[in-house]
Amino acid sequence: MIFSAMTPDIVKPIIIACAGRSGSTLYYRMIARHRDVAWLSTWNQMLPSHTWVSGFSNLYRLQACKRVRHAYWFPKPFSPYRFWARYLPDIARHDRPPTAADVADEAIEPVRRAVAKVLLFQRRKRFLAKVTGWARMAYFNRVFPDARFIYLKRDPIAIMSSWVKAGWLNVTADIDSNDWEWGDVPAKYRRIWEELGGGPLLSAAVKTQLDIDDLRRNAAQFTDRCFELDYEELVRDPVKSMRETLDFCELEWDDSFEHVVTSTVVHNYTGKWKHHLTASEGERVRAFFARAQQVAATV
Repeated sequence: MIFSAMTPDIVKPIIIACAGRSGSTLYYRMIARHRDVAWLSTWNQMLPSHTWVSGFSNLYRLQACKRVRHAYWFPKPFSPYRFWARYLPDIARHDRPPTAADVADEAIEPVRRAVAKVLLFQRRKRFLAKVTGWARMAYFNRVFPDARFIYLKRDPIAIMSSWVKAGWLNVTADIDSNDWEWGDVPAKYRRIWEELGGGPLLSAAVKTQLDIDDLRRNAAQFTDRCFELDYEELVRDPVKSMRETLDFCELEWDDSFEHVVTSTVVHNYTGKWKHHLTASEGERVRAFFARAQQVAATV
């Protein structure tokens, strides 16, 4: 692809992929404050065709903006599916994981040019993005063949409980109903769901397991370009986790970024699900994940 002398090429973009409610917003926003990284913001979501708004993202790094950095109206790191959908219309589909084959040949150059403009307007060297739910690693690899992927993992019951508590995504519909949005449920999971009594919580567990399966399949395709990190490890030792992240991404660790990490409050929500689920509910959900992961490992 040809760029003008003023337009940067896209070298080793960094894509964070995880199931939703995995603590990725905190992780993403820490990396986003690195001096060499550009990213998409809430403003790119609101104005997806105007890449020039990316220039305002530099405000996020300023100490003077610390108190308003997380305000609703402020340009902060985001997963702007409206931006991506201008070039990749099926990126947010729910019924099945988007694959590399879903990326049209004619879409690749326009999306790369748009990302190059984001780098230009932010005056940064590396591009960072985040997606949740379906992994989309192979999908993005079609657009960015040298991409680096980060798979942020979390205890499945914590993910499931957080989704149910959040309530803004339809994850609790009966897997046999017309309200179920997440595609075909493998017979092995349907059988476990039925044997454990079904219901909304186990439907959310099925959705979570489908995400995890897709993430694992994608990560296995890029073992030399995929870094896996447990959210629980990030909580236990943020400095170690972020050092490993930057090493993988080939980004420099300096005093400024160390300050970002050590000044960020990383809450330990590991056992928070126990406040949202009864003991019996917790037992059923944990039984589902244990059995689902066991049968998944045998395939």
